Amino acid sequence: MENRLKKQLALIKTRAMTIARRAAAPADTPSTEPGAESADSASCTPAGNPVIEHLIRVGTVARASTLAVKHREHGGPWWWKRRLGRSSMALDPVVRETRRATFESQFQEVLGALTLGEMLTIENAVPGEHRIVEGAGYYLVRRTGRDIDPMAPLEAGRFASFSAWPQPVNRTMVGRFVRRGYSAPGYAEVPSDLASGTPRPIDPRSVLFLDIETAGLAANTYAFLCGLMYFQPDSGAFVVEQAFARDYAEEEGLLLHVREALGRFDTVVTYNGSSFDLPFLRTRMAVHRIPDIVPMGSVDLLHATRRVFRPELPNVRLVTVEAHLRGVERVDDIPSRFIPRAYHEYVRTQDARIIRNIVYHNRMDIFTMAVILNHLAEPSLAVALPSQGLEGNSPRPSDSIAG
Repeated sequence: MENRLKKQLALIKTRAMTIARRAAAPADTPSTEPGAESADSASCTPAGNPVIEHLIRVGTVARASTLAVKHREHGGPWWWKRRLGRSSMALDPVVRETRRATFESQFQEVLGALTLGEMLTIENAVPGEHRIVEGAGYYLVRRTGRDIDPMAPLEAGRFASFSAWPQPVNRTMVGRFVRRGYSAPGYAEVPSDLASGTPRPIDPRSVLFLDIETAGLAANTYAFLCGLMYFQPDSGAFVVEQAFARDYAEEEGLLLHVREALGRFDTVVTYNGSSFDLPFLRTRMAVHRIPDIVPMGSVDLLHATRRVFRPELPNVRLVTVEAHLRGVERVDDIPSRFIPRAYHEYVRTQDARIIRNIVYHNRMDIFTMAVILNHLAEPSLAVALPSQGLEGNSPRPSDSIAG
């Protein structure tokens, strides 16, 4: 099959080169290609076919170049309508270069404000340890209790008292499941509560909060930081583990650590994770030939947050909801749109001063998920919230990015 495809591609390439040579040669120059057609038969080509020319003259058919382009103005997702609403000047190279220069100047301004002092290594900037899993290395940062946030012990105590998932939260499933009549290593049965649709009581020890930082939004880029937070019943505190790739090559070790951690829990809680974080991780695992994540429950807080906070907030980005619930704003935080550019800068210079702010940004994103979940579980909110479906859960432009 592979040899047949190669032969077909070679034949297509040869024909394309022959057509290009004929188009570039003068009209009175005879063709020297093997098997070339004579000048008399050249008039029978599609470009000079007399039958087609006659049909065009009488109006039976029309040339494609004369047809009007029909624009899709109705229907389709929100991103299609937003694309139609953009000005044609957005594709202008001058405008594009202006926007790129503006972004770069803003990034350099943020970089200069956050990277004060001398250059730091990753060990000095963010204390952690080097780990190796199946021959792949990565860097692990671990924090617990008040080292996460001064309010972490209080939120951990509220989270430990959970007995059931809050009313606005919708628990779905993610992972590899058994198809009918098929089983193989790495597949598992669909959890009974998810298969039947019955609500399942929450066990705080089985919940894992997850948030990732990537070097871009496309699936062909890298995940360089993954934050995981879980409740430790022995100490009654939250524990945050952040796996960091110090170079592009360490992504595999990061993914192996994440997959092993997901296997120890029953439910993963994310913010827009069902649309971005989890599909991105599964795609990158497939690239590295890592087995897919184990079947587990998935809770995306973005949908419940939109239902509750949409009337009172301009958007439901994670930093906006955090400022609303906690009454304070983050200090020395890096805007999420600059994180990919900052990571590429770190890989190039190995200056880890900016990584401190990225790790802080990721850690606060994870902790804010617990704050939101605790707020959604308040009895007063459950009484005030009308019992209705999760309508309007499709992402909006202002809600798509968590940070």
